[in-house]
Amino acid sequence: MSGAAHAGPPARGAAGVVVASTRGAQGLAVDTTGPVIAAWLVERGWQVGPVRVVADGDAVGAALRDLVAQGVEVVLTTGGTGVSPTDATPEQTAAVLDRELPGLAAAIRARGADVVPTAVLSRGLAGVAGRTVVVNLPGSPGGVRDGLAVLDDVLGHAVDQVAGGARGDHERPSDAAGLVPAPERVLRAEVVDASLTGVLDELVALVADATCGAVATFTGLVRDHDEGRGVERLRYEAHPDATAVIADVAAEVAGAHPDVRLAVVHRYGDLGIGDVAIVAAVASAHRGASFDAVEALVDEVKHRVPIWKEQFFDDGSAEWVGSLG
Repeated sequence: MSGAAHAGPPARGAAGVVVASTRGAQGLAVDTTGPVIAAWLVERGWQVGPVRVVADGDAVGAALRDLVAQGVEVVLTTGGTGVSPTDATPEQTAAVLDRELPGLAAAIRARGADVVPTAVLSRGLAGVAGRTVVVNLPGSPGGVRDGLAVLDDVLGHAVDQVAGGARGDHERPSDAAGLVPAPERVLRAEVVDASLTGVLDELVALVADATCGAVATFTGLVRDHDEGRGVERLRYEAHPDATAVIADVAAEVAGAHPDVRLAVVHRYGDLGIGDVAIVAAVASAHRGASFDAVEALVDEVKHRVPIWKEQFFDDGSAEWVGSLG
């Protein structure tokens, strides 16, 4: 009696695993996290070379640069993300990255903090180096497990985006599990030429639902000073594509935080002291995820949405600066 063959995971490219452990590199400790990460990658279709166990510090950076030079799609590191004197994986990673993915790193911390409060001390980074997605995971088995759970929802999609390919099988890996895709969890994301007074209440009402136990919000106000100079008023100028960009940013943050619902609105035009420049609201089952996601959302809007701010000072001068300063 024959049966239909079961399809394996979609074929992916090469991936690397780096373990930051001075004792492990010296043969004084057994690596318990690297093999777990390698097996997880193989199960999802990546071709994984030998796990690299290296000393904390410069050796981590050297391993990362070598793997990026080889053109691997993914590098996952474990260890060295804390605050002890020898923990240097984030610094070594930052020197290699071209762009950071702060929402992804925040989601990993939030996932761990739901179980172990000290997970918020992790300084792990995530980002893109060339065409390689690099993610720092904690050094503990539990931290690795929590980090991989977050990556299960987004890593394939991130790799596809970096490669410039179409969004395919890896865009919505969580649909079968009953999770709502990222774009459908963005309830509002736009740039408007209108007062935002009262809009925050509207956003909170949009994002809140019966599954959410927490709503975190952010309100950006026009202040009366900047670096010791008195400010009288502001003018925001927005690129015609600003609303499209803020929508993309919101969708990416939602994708990196699979348990949140979010909304964000930024204003442009003339604003006075005390006027609201941006409002954001994020709802989730637990407060940690809401806090992390709203911070990532506002940071990404600030860095990526094409809005420019002209400040008018009380001495009669004016200057252009980046948005949300």
